[in-house]
Amino acid sequence: MAKDLSGEMSNPFASLGVATSAAEIQIEEADIALANTLDILRATGASAGGATALAQAALQSKKGVAASIEQQEARNEEMKAQGQQALQQQKISEQQRLQNIAISEGQRVQTAEAAGKQFVFQTKEDRTNADLDRASGQQTQARQGIADANRAKASAITGGLSAVGSLAGTAVGTFG
Repeated sequence: MAKDLSGEMSNPFASLGVATSAAEIQIEEADIALANTLDILRATGASAGGATALAQAALQSKKGVAASIEQQEARNEEMKAQGQQALQQQKISEQQRLQNIAISEGQRVQTAEAAGKQFVFQTKEDRTNADLDRASGQQTQARQGIADANRAKASAITGGLSAVGSLAGTAVGTFG
């Protein structure tokens, strides 16, 4: 018997993670580089403008890391949607497969039922024909019997008339 396997299907992309470890390392490295640069700026007595530029560079670095994470999340959502679409298509295919099996099985059952009905009809027809043949044979035999009886009757009458004629001829010859 066919079994519905659609319940065993799943979306392999449904729970994709985002690789944040590399992003966290990049942020830490940017923070360390910023701290080291600030220490150097302090030690050399550089102006506050250099520190601001450095902070801007660190911010840009962190924005790049955030954008990378965002791209991963967007890609994961896209893959999850594609996986869901593929899963739905597989489930539809499975349902179509089951439907085709059910239709095929229904046709097989109908064919078997029709063959059974045809067998029953043919058997009844054969019996009826056999009964008709037997009745026809009995009727032919009865007609033959009637014809034989009529011949025997005619023969008896002819024999009786012949005997009467012989007696009459004998009687005329004896009395004559």
